[in-house]
Amino acid sequence: MLRLMLTARVLEQRLADAYADGKLTGWIHSCEGHEALGGALAVCFEDRDHLVPHYRSRPEQLAKGMSVREVVAEVFATVDAASGGRGGETHVSSVANRIYGMTGVLGANIALATGVALASKLQGTDEVTVCSFGDGTANRGTFHEALNLAAIWDLPVVFICENNYFAELSKISDFIRVENIADRAAAYGIAGHAVDGHDPEELVATLRPAIAAARAGRPCLVEAKMIRRRGHWEGDPQAYRDAAEVGALDESDPVPSYRAHALESGLAGEDEIAAWEEEAAAEVEEAIAWAEGRPLISAADAVREVYAGEADV
Repeated sequence: MLRLMLTARVLEQRLADAYADGKLTGWIHSCEGHEALGGALAVCFEDRDHLVPHYRSRPEQLAKGMSVREVVAEVFATVDAASGGRGGETHVSSVANRIYGMTGVLGANIALATGVALASKLQGTDEVTVCSFGDGTANRGTFHEALNLAAIWDLPVVFICENNYFAELSKISDFIRVENIADRAAAYGIAGHAVDGHDPEELVATLRPAIAAARAGRPCLVEAKMIRRRGHWEGDPQAYRDAAEVGALDESDPVPSYRAHALESGLAGEDEIAAWEEEAAAEVEEAIAWAEGRPLISAADAVREVYAGEADV
């Protein structure tokens, strides 16, 4: 878990640098502060399971099997990306890893995940679909419709709300009155769990039984409470955030916190962790350097293969 979290953190920092240097055609929504969920899912996923992520979920994409280079290729929108360069960070898919991409419409992925779970049930497979989304998206209609369908059809799906306390520029207290988004699960007759999203071990303790229950036809909603460490997008001045709150972000940073825990508990030694950090930095640097030299999709090719069976235009 720590190895993945370290890699995910370096990746986010280097992608932010690439954006600032004008090397990306799109923009970046940083996943800093969300790494613990990726680390936890890495030890909870089965290969046969599915992931339907959202745009702030690169740690989860790594957890489901995408390589750093594959993720970077998507963000840089190179011709080598699984989407052929059509996607960017908000449309990542990897069929080989059973990752069925998010969409540019917030909440649409929740409906897609419910459909994937329905397909698994109809086909009689032993698969679980995990779907992630943000706290703001939990107010959209698809959230309520999908949870209701998953409940009445006993679908093998785990919905994970990554509550980072901000929906774009709005504080969660301005648009949600309940204390826990997970409490909404009761309205649909399914289990709801609110958990510390900074602690990968606490996440595993919640997600393992949740995924096992979903595999038996009992869907659930998990709310992972985590603090967004950067702006909504890279370049966001964050004028809506209190200076004291920003100054206290390091107190809740999951990466150094779990690093310290690993050392104190004897899970790993300093030399071992330092080697992981060095390997993570090298892996990310290699992927960034590679992507910078790869071509982008042509305008003519960008409109091809958008629809199944579509002829060349």
